[in-house]
Amino acid sequence: MANVRIDQNGIPKGPVYEWTVPEVHRSGVTAVDASDPADTSGAINCAGYEHCRFDITIDGTGFTSLEVQVIFWNSRQSKWFGGAKKEFTSTDQHALLVEARGAIIFLKVIAFSGTSFTMSADSVLS
Repeated sequence: MANVRIDQNGIPKGPVYEWTVPEVHRSGVTAVDASDPADTSGAINCAGYEHCRFDITIDGTGFTSLEVQVIFWNSRQSKWFGGAKKEFTSTDQHALLVEARGAIIFLKVIAFSGTSFTMSADSVLS
């Protein structure tokens, strides 16, 4: 793990230049997420890291677009809060860099247009 200090606001006190090895975040997703996750069990804990890169693979039939949103966990309220959204208009491999600043995050599928899709996402912290 990288040697970085995070202050009480989640802001790194020093830069991190090391990446973690890719880990599976979501695999074989074939439908839009109907709701936020119930808890943080499938989320990414970015404690000690400033960024999370999602390596996203999308396959599909009759594919038009797929929209994802990074959501952030608020531990005081035990709720997810919506962050940035990104729409992909092609299948293939895509990278999405998120400024996580030590938060617990989750990549949620919020919209799809087309016949069918399969999405997988790895996460890499830095």
